[in-house]
Amino acid sequence: MGTREKILEEALTLFSQKGYNGVSVREIAGAIGIKESSLYNHFANKQEIFDQTVEFCWQEAETYFKEQGLPFTGEEDLNIFGEEDFSLLSETLLSLFRYFFDDPVNVRFRKLLLLSQFENRRARELYRKVYCEYPLEVQAKVFSWLMEAGIFQKGDPEAAALEFYGGVFMLLHTCSSMEEAKPSFLAHLKQFVKHHRCEGPKAATG
Repeated sequence: MGTREKILEEALTLFSQKGYNGVSVREIAGAIGIKESSLYNHFANKQEIFDQTVEFCWQEAETYFKEQGLPFTGEEDLNIFGEEDFSLLSETLLSLFRYFFDDPVNVRFRKLLLLSQFENRRARELYRKVYCEYPLEVQAKVFSWLMEAGIFQKGDPEAAALEFYGGVFMLLHTCSSMEEAKPSFLAHLKQFVKHHRCEGPKAATG
């Protein structure tokens, strides 16, 4: 790992513990054992470190989704969500949901945004994008595809996304582990599928 990568790694940890305003460039430099002046050979200022840390986290998320065979955007192949067997569908969605609790980079990224959203405009924008706008946008496309494919009943895909993600958002922000969140997530998913799937109760009891 090069110096630049070490800076981003330590910055992610410190930002996730103290928030944007609670961390200084000197502290980041000290965490990896270099002088503050040396750090400026790699980054112009703290905001650039923050922005590049965010970009690193976003790339890590995309890599995870690709490795798990999960679509990262609504423009990719969505057939994976058309699984008729509820147990298989739930395992697919659990692998997606698990990332937010178990991935060490994402756990720190989530804490970074939660702590920094009220003190840094960029963090606030990112928090809304990552945890509000982006999930709803992707899920609306998924539900639109499911409706067009005749798997889900016809309706408003954006409303369906809001209905589904509302419960997920709550679990992400109130549960401390996947173990704690899993039972509620599965119950929420089962009820949602039962309500929206064309086969109704049959699909939800697989």
